Amino acid sequence: MSAQNLTFQNPPAGLGAPARTLGSHYGTAGGMNAFARETSPANWQVRVYDPTSPLAVHDGWRTVGNGWLTLADACAATGLA
Repeated sequence: MSAQNLTFQNPPAGLGAPARTLGSHYGTAGGMNAFARETSPANWQVRVYDPTSPLAVHDGWRTVGNGWLTLADACAATGLA
């Protein structure tokens, strides 16, 4: 089974309210490719692609920060454009 994003319009009994789709945004920050994603409602994380950094994980991305309430806040704090 392949990974995919699922959003139930009418969730099965016991699952509660339908889930909303979380946001994401690609851009640049500090001259590097950057990615902002909403990890949970009103919680944004920004990562940059910096494979030479010792802080980067196995795929070359490192976290710049997280915990912003909006994408605009995350962009203002990190320079993500």
